[in-house]
Amino acid sequence: MGKTTSINLVGKDEFEVIMGVFAKCTDDYMFLFDLDKDEYIISEKILEKFDLPGNHFFNAGTVLENVVYPEDMPELTEDLEKLKNGMSQEHNMEYRWVDRERRIVWISCRGVVIQDSTQSQKTKILIGRICEIGSKRKADNVTGLFAERQLLLDYEQLKKDKTYKNGVVLRLGVDNFKEINEQHGMETGDTVLKTIARCMELVRGEKDRCYKLDGDEFVLLMEGTDVQRAREHYHTIRVLIEEQRKMEGYQNFYTISAGVVGFSYEKTDFERLHGYSEFALSMAKKNGKNCSYVFAEEDYEAYVKGIKIQEKLRYAVNHDFQGFEIYYQPIVSLETKQVVGAEALLRFFSREYGMLSPGVFIPILEESGLIIPVGEWVYRTAMRQSMVWQKLIPEFRININLSFIQICKSDVVSGIMSSIGELGIEPSTVLFEFTESGMISYDDSVQRLLDVLNENQVKIALDDFGTGYSSLAYLQNLRVNLLKLDRGFTAKAVVNDFDYNLIGHIVTMAHSIGMKICFEGIETEEELQRLQKLGPDYIQGYYYGKPENGEAFYDNHLRKLEQAS
Repeated sequence: MGKTTSINLVGKDEFEVIMGVFAKCTDDYMFLFDLDKDEYIISEKILEKFDLPGNHFFNAGTVLENVVYPEDMPELTEDLEKLKNGMSQEHNMEYRWVDRERRIVWISCRGVVIQDSTQSQKTKILIGRICEIGSKRKADNVTGLFAERQLLLDYEQLKKDKTYKNGVVLRLGVDNFKEINEQHGMETGDTVLKTIARCMELVRGEKDRCYKLDGDEFVLLMEGTDVQRAREHYHTIRVLIEEQRKMEGYQNFYTISAGVVGFSYEKTDFERLHGYSEFALSMAKKNGKNCSYVFAEEDYEAYVKGIKIQEKLRYAVNHDFQGFEIYYQPIVSLETKQVVGAEALLRFFSREYGMLSPGVFIPILEESGLIIPVGEWVYRTAMRQSMVWQKLIPEFRININLSFIQICKSDVVSGIMSSIGELGIEPSTVLFEFTESGMISYDDSVQRLLDVLNENQVKIALDDFGTGYSSLAYLQNLRVNLLKLDRGFTAKAVVNDFDYNLIGHIVTMAHSIGMKICFEGIETEEELQRLQKLGPDYIQGYYYGKPENGEAFYDNHLRKLEQAS
């Protein structure tokens, strides 16, 4: 973190005059923001487009809320707080404003904090500029490359010329660029961008064209070629960057990812090509970064479908969880061969897509954060249903899955305990399952939840044990009550003596430290007969019943108990 610059600042009236002069020389809006007095001065010409009370006003934080896009305000507020508290001296953000016509305008805002030494108490003042991104610029000031506006113009001209029928776009992005700016400053970030621009210029062919997009992204537009040459260019750029880093003594380490899109000028308009290349780059980063991804139509269609499914999930959440339903799969005691509980499994039905696989919609719930409200609905609904069935089986236990997104990004501890209290369910009949693979995300929030559950007699299970990163340390820290062995594990034990003996030792170990064992995925009489010899406590699988809605579960597993009573 650098030191704040201290200077003898001219008066604010003089600063307004200076801004008026600069307004004739640039399309950018110059500004001065007194962070201590919450006072804001900005180029007067901004009033033509944005609804501000004037070019000089107080209560800046409140006033800016009227022009900053609501979703971007929290991030802006957080960054300004860092400047006020001295945690940062540089401001560099791209976010959205809303103009007088209620249109969204992307802007780039950059500035530095100085201290006005003319004041008796030095005040922190942010001085910088705001520019509208892509609306008028044809060139990028940092790299000297043409900007996105020029890319659009060139593409449309090439499409009209019809010199080539096809082309390829290589879209590059710096991995974790925000961290580079935050840790090393904007000057270092600019150096990285300049290096990439130089490397692109070195590898491009005579007819290829380089462009700098917003943020940390670049485009190489290649005519009449195939995707393989684009991938070769990407590889060469990576080599050149590595050589540059070596020359600099590895002072700055960074990597780049790339999306490659082959296209037909006749069939592809610019907006679609832009979307394709954006998707391709995002896939490269999703695949681990520092790699390239070639656009595939089927992947893009799956991505678009995922967005549509997310919209339907969000609609369902906002309309009393319509379309969501909980299915229940019986858990049977090996000793009594009686149903003693059930696992609550989430299902979702859409008129357009039918009954969606959990493998499709649950990752979307987690990525979007919708798993938080849906997860709460699940455990409250499942507990309520379990209490009804406990009238027939007093010790009936309900198993409920928890996502690590719920644990780490919401106050799920309070939600669970308040639900148990409000509903009046016996805590010891509620069990929460955690997947072993999720333990990679183990942190303090996980430990806090587990401690509270244990203290209140709520049961804990480690699901899919043996399929992830098995560690005895997990068992020690979690203090779990139940280990569940996945079918991928148990099915092998039916035909393989090594796996059979291994599971036998796991059962013995679990029992020796007071844990119970549940075998999942038991589907046939043969599997049951062989595996029950290992002494598990519970069996779960199609042999005893598939997941089904509450009504069917009652009819198939509990009605006879009510009739008998």
